[in-house]
Amino acid sequence: MVRPEIEKYLHLILRVLAYSTIVLIAYFALRLLFIYFTPFITALVLSFIIEPLVKFFQRFKLKRGISVLFSILLFLGGFIAFSIFAVTRVVYEFMKLYDRLPNYYDRVFKLSAQITQQVTDLYLQLPPEALNIIQDVLRTVFGKVTTFLSHTTTVLINTLTTLPSTMIFLIITLIATFFLTKDKYLIKDFIFRQLPSSWDAKLTLLKTDLFGALIGFLKAQSIILSITFIESFIGLTIIGVDYAFTLAIIIALVDILPVLGTGSIYVPWAITSFIWGNYRLGIALLVLYGIITVVRYMIEPKVVGQQLGIHPVVTLMSMFAGMKLLGAAGLILGPTAVVALKACQHAGIIPKFK
Repeated sequence: MVRPEIEKYLHLILRVLAYSTIVLIAYFALRLLFIYFTPFITALVLSFIIEPLVKFFQRFKLKRGISVLFSILLFLGGFIAFSIFAVTRVVYEFMKLYDRLPNYYDRVFKLSAQITQQVTDLYLQLPPEALNIIQDVLRTVFGKVTTFLSHTTTVLINTLTTLPSTMIFLIITLIATFFLTKDKYLIKDFIFRQLPSSWDAKLTLLKTDLFGALIGFLKAQSIILSITFIESFIGLTIIGVDYAFTLAIIIALVDILPVLGTGSIYVPWAITSFIWGNYRLGIALLVLYGIITVVRYMIEPKVVGQQLGIHPVVTLMSMFAGMKLLGAAGLILGPTAVVALKACQHAGIIPKFK
């Protein structure tokens, strides 16, 4: 006969194994879905986003198909208008940069000449052993630079060759968005008819929680990106940096990438400023980078947790564990797995924690 204590631990181990299995199945299922059904998943998200617009147009006694068409056109129009504004601003600032390139070139040339002279003087005074070490380091650095440039060229070529498939992806996404939104209730009724009636309430709760979490996650990332952009734009403007708008956009976009972050721009920029002798700019950039980093680490768990409906500590733990297990993608998939687990518990598919 099994002791109560042992039985208790067995139940705990079995529960942990069951939850781990569910998380792994969910991970591989999501991975397969994203590989083969990305346009349709994107269309589903867009359909959810434009649904309030569709309902607004339907108040004017328009048919659902016409309302969906107007909503897609309005959404696209707003997106294109913002893109045109952003691109125009970026082009304007790049033109200003192009006009000033000769001045920058002269400064870089003079600085390079000074550094070259100092390095040459130092090089001639070094012993042979130190010279051999320096030569080995330089060969390694040049090899890395060559590899990086080759990789960058390959990426650019691959990007250009994927333009036709990108256009096909966009067209399929737009068409799928139209039909998924237009026939939303028909599709929903068809799916529910294929399942036992006892599942209706559970699936409705599951759908509401998962879609709410997905939209919440997108909102959270948009909030964080917007805050980073605003901080960078205001900070760079106060410092007196040219092309503040363009640089703020680039910094905000880089900040989305977990491996890079804002430090991949601010820190080298500050170091370069110190080398050029512009200590005021270097210190200001480091201070701005510190403020952005502190604000991000303070608000990210809270914002993501609020939008996803989970505690900030749980959010932080899931992001860290996801990053350790799956790399950069784990920062997204970690909280996603927690949200999926919570949604399944709320729907009654798996038991809740006591």
